[in-house]
Amino acid sequence: MFGWLTGKRDKRPSYDEAKEIAMKGDAAARRDLAALNDLEPELLYFFATDKNPEVRQAVAQNVQAPLQAKVLLTKDEDLAVREKLASRISDLTPALDDESSSRASDMVIGVLEGLASDQIPTIRAILAEELKQMDNIPHATVSKLAHDEEISVSSPMLEFSPILEDKELIEIVAGSLQGEAIAAIAKRKGLGETVANAVAETENDIAVQALLENQSAQIGDETLNFISEKAKDHENWHGPLVNRPTLPEQSIKNVATYVSTSLVNHMISKHDLPNDVVMNLRRTVFNRLNKVRSKYTEQYAQSRVLLAEESEETRREIENTLTEIGFIDIRSVGDGETALRVFEAERTPVKLMICSDNLDDMEAQEVLEEVRDLDDGLPFVLLSDKRTEASIMEAKRYGVTEYVLMPYREADLLKRIESIYAKMK
Repeated sequence: MFGWLTGKRDKRPSYDEAKEIAMKGDAAARRDLAALNDLEPELLYFFATDKNPEVRQAVAQNVQAPLQAKVLLTKDEDLAVREKLASRISDLTPALDDESSSRASDMVIGVLEGLASDQIPTIRAILAEELKQMDNIPHATVSKLAHDEEISVSSPMLEFSPILEDKELIEIVAGSLQGEAIAAIAKRKGLGETVANAVAETENDIAVQALLENQSAQIGDETLNFISEKAKDHENWHGPLVNRPTLPEQSIKNVATYVSTSLVNHMISKHDLPNDVVMNLRRTVFNRLNKVRSKYTEQYAQSRVLLAEESEETRREIENTLTEIGFIDIRSVGDGETALRVFEAERTPVKLMICSDNLDDMEAQEVLEEVRDLDDGLPFVLLSDKRTEASIMEAKRYGVTEYVLMPYREADLLKRIESIYAKMK
């Protein structure tokens, strides 16, 4: 015992020594004793009423502390005691599965109810975070936390708890004035269609965004169409809507009437759409965004373009540029071999080809030679970072129509394209 009283804790005291320390030892000795996992339960229960909060905190964290002690600590006046008790609640919940120990189960439920009713939101939030994915918690406790006015408390339960069923979630969505609470529900993994529809009907800005970003959410076509109609006034929905795994055709048409060119082209690349739908989407974007038009706009709209560029980012940028000047029929690929397959297989002939000289699989000259065997007059625009006069002249010699330096400037590309169409009959 003397060692414990002088700060030497290398040897566990006997039961009688421990009782002496509990009665007469200083606070540090009592605290360290209360932290021992093999201390007798009656001593741990005694320490649950110790006048020093650090001692009671040790009991709150002690996995072997009797349930009676934990029940006492739910009403402890010290905030840190209740925080530590809430953070170790998983130590107690296995008793809820033990049908042969109903008294123990009742006491655990008492601890849960006590902490769930705590006046301090921090305590309830810690408890909710600990319980959020457990499937053996009484529904009453889960529901109480899920309906809590403090979002830090309700959010973990609303997003994760397997105890909450769709009917209750829909009721919470209908009755909640907090967008954060609805957004938490919208983030649930595998969210069902009925709940997803309830979230969408709120038209809450952050909740619908969270719903669209939840790739596991089951959102029906009617709900997606509804969201796509309302999304015009919610710019933060645009990207997540375009990135949905699937979109009904009506939603796609709706989206094209208000999102940026880049998002329309991204939507086209992400979803397997018929070519006539794709062309109509690009036509919609062009008509909406372009008030000043080239005198060759009608010719652009009737021309199929084949773009071969290894960088996806650059391909998308060029697609956007072409769309915004009136091209609506654009085939975009990342290598020479695919470009040649597309060129040969398409029934509608390509009228303009734009090709990088940095393709991984073929030189641009090889691509051009293959193209010329099939169409010796096809306009061919070369994208190159070679800036010497010799490189430009060499490209002209092997049949390049226009030469565009990379990284390209939009004005330069448009000037080259317009030059090609000016020479067409």
